[in-house]
Amino acid sequence: MSQVPVPLPVGFLAAGLHCGVKKDPSLFDLALFVSQSPAAAAGVFTTNLVHGAPVKVSRRRVPRASARAVVINSGNSNACTGDQGIADAEWMTAEVARQLQCAAEDVLVCSTGVIGRFL
Repeated sequence: MSQVPVPLPVGFLAAGLHCGVKKDPSLFDLALFVSQSPAAAAGVFTTNLVHGAPVKVSRRRVPRASARAVVINSGNSNACTGDQGIADAEWMTAEVARQLQCAAEDVLVCSTGVIGRFL
């Protein structure tokens, strides 16, 4: 794995890795952006009538106007996955929150990739 320096604002951290969403282990499929303290949060979401579980979860959380982290996976959109998709998106945020020792509601989630597959 190569490391590419990315300039970030003071107080922010970022990481990327391969977590197994994509088959090729040389491809990163998970990113994490973290604010070391609660940060102002806003969101712009799809206007499509069909939207994935991450959109539903993050759309509920953004009105709080504060977040500590955004976790993003690539390779699976977690869309058209029903209640299981919501549970998976909430699990992703809960795991990040556990590591950061913050509330799961302070973590937003995004996904992109294949539609209709469970994480």
